[in-house]
Amino acid sequence: MMIQQYIGGKLVDGLGKPLNVLNPATEDVIDTVGCATAQQAKEALAAAEKAYKTWSKTSLNERVGWMLKLRDACLAKRDTFVKLISDESGRTYSLACADFDWCMISFQYYSDEMKRVYGLTIPNPAGVPGSAYHIVERRPIGVTVAHLAWNYPMGNAGIKIAPAVVSGCACIVKPSSETPLSLLYLGKVAAEIGFPAGVLNIISGPSGEVAKTLNESTIPKMITLIGSSETGLQIMREAATSVKKYSLELGGNAPVIVMDDVNLETVAANIVAKKTGFAGQTCVNYNRIYVQEKIYPAFCEAVRKELQKVKLGKWDDAGYVMGPMINRKARDRMFGFIEDAVHSGAKLVMGGEIPAGLEKGSYLTPALLVDVNDDMRVSREEIFGPIIPLQPFKTLDEAIEKANHTIYGLSGYFFGHRAQEISQAFEGMEAGEIFVNGSAGTEQTPHAGVKQSGVGCDKSHWSLEEYLDFKYLSIVP
Repeated sequence: MMIQQYIGGKLVDGLGKPLNVLNPATEDVIDTVGCATAQQAKEALAAAEKAYKTWSKTSLNERVGWMLKLRDACLAKRDTFVKLISDESGRTYSLACADFDWCMISFQYYSDEMKRVYGLTIPNPAGVPGSAYHIVERRPIGVTVAHLAWNYPMGNAGIKIAPAVVSGCACIVKPSSETPLSLLYLGKVAAEIGFPAGVLNIISGPSGEVAKTLNESTIPKMITLIGSSETGLQIMREAATSVKKYSLELGGNAPVIVMDDVNLETVAANIVAKKTGFAGQTCVNYNRIYVQEKIYPAFCEAVRKELQKVKLGKWDDAGYVMGPMINRKARDRMFGFIEDAVHSGAKLVMGGEIPAGLEKGSYLTPALLVDVNDDMRVSREEIFGPIIPLQPFKTLDEAIEKANHTIYGLSGYFFGHRAQEISQAFEGMEAGEIFVNGSAGTEQTPHAGVKQSGVGCDKSHWSLEEYLDFKYLSIVP
């Protein structure tokens, strides 16, 4: 497959150093991408700036029409997208389908939601009716730049591209160098349907060259990121060349509180599914799991039994399958977590090994650690992998205090059914989103962090509003 950059409505060869994109399940080269250069990043910025001048003045129906036309063209090539997503990220077939479908849902959702963005008239309190009129409307903010994480190649793209396009902005999207293929293929599809030139630009290349150029430019009015807190800080430092708006979804260290009134098998199954789905490589994944001491021994055993059902595999292998980690560096990091925890007094019940027969690829058997404490690396750092660390607690107050003992505040989880305790957890836990008895977010709900987990939000109409400025009109007849 010919993979190219998408700049100014055209497919162009990247003029930078070639990049081999590997399949983490096999370590085979899927394709080689010619990376974009700093000069090509400047060309994308110029193309977006030019396109914004006309795109921002097109009708909403025209903008939505193009968004849905791109969606239909992608749906017609769904199988190709799904295979690319799986190959480059290591996602199993069902998870690759879910990633593609999330992108398509976002294209549709924001197309619909933009029709519900309204202006406002404000009465004139200092005069009689008709003495003055105050009108507030919303206008697109300008050129936006989106830096994407590797773990949701298409899903992350959908929540950045769609609100930019339908609001009247022009955007430049930079996929991760780990997983650039599916999004660059989206550029190919956009070129095939004649998507308006410069409204959407997709370029891939080294962060030190491409991302730095995008950030330092004075053209973007907003920079958005899905990535680590360290990357977010670096972007803000680089982008201080002009006043810009930021929407940053950054690192997490999600606490999980399990009370003594839960069904042990149900919650154990939930935790195992979350920690082995995509090998635990999601920003909202369970990180520190606190279990009420009355049920702690039985719960540890329930998790162990559930974990035994998981097997390693790839693509469309049958059964309860966990795929590989993104690369060996990420896998080796898990060994460091486990070694530190065991050295500090935790017990490795099972897993944490390279599986026999799967030495090629970035596979790791999911690990269960018990008797963890908050001084260990698995508690202090975001794991981003298939390690389940369990520790007991006595009181809910103690658990909430432990849950909040982190600089992060993206997601928090609570399992229990007593209303007063649910209220206590919701009010006490410091996180942008609290999930009780499982995750059930939708496109209509905001995904936002507090503390060092970011600013702004993704999903929901609140996210769409970030792409819009206020414009106020005062009329004295």
